Amino acid sequence: MSRLPLVDEDASPEVAAVFAEIAQSRGRVMNVFRGLGHAPEGLRRLAAVGAYARFQSQLSDRLRELVILTTARANGCQYEWTQHVPLALRSGVTQAEVDALNAGAVPDGLSALEAAAVRYVQELGRDRHVSDATFAVLRTHLDERGVTDLTLTTAYYTALGMTLNALAVDLEPGQAPLLRE
Repeated sequence: MSRLPLVDEDASPEVAAVFAEIAQSRGRVMNVFRGLGHAPEGLRRLAAVGAYARFQSQLSDRLRELVILTTARANGCQYEWTQHVPLALRSGVTQAEVDALNAGAVPDGLSALEAAAVRYVQELGRDRHVSDATFAVLRTHLDERGVTDLTLTTAYYTALGMTLNALAVDLEPGQAPLLRE
């Protein structure tokens, strides 16, 4: 059960405005945002970073979803994992790859770029640093913008995951948890 009550659109005009912005970019306002609605301006700013990471970075849909799932696994974030498994599967990530990520492994059969990205995110999540060797491998596959987009995506989903974990935001109605702990 969420540690703070989920916020509705009618809480205040400021909340209604932020929720309208979120619904415009994402189609609806999910519990992840309702749980953060107690700080509408903070939510607006965090959602803007999320909109960039999700819809405007140069990462392919498949690579972005591999990065998000790897980040969710590293942070043990059930909400993030459960929301993104279906998105990952629609982007071409296989169930076997999802299962490997859930187990904390680098899935077999990934492209060299995808494997480098997963290792980068796993290392960052585990150690809070990335070794020079790991960075160098990733750099052979991505230019400066790509590395920055990948890192910003990881940072956003880490911040979001930690917030979701701290507030124990409920899954969406009818959802079953997908992350094995």
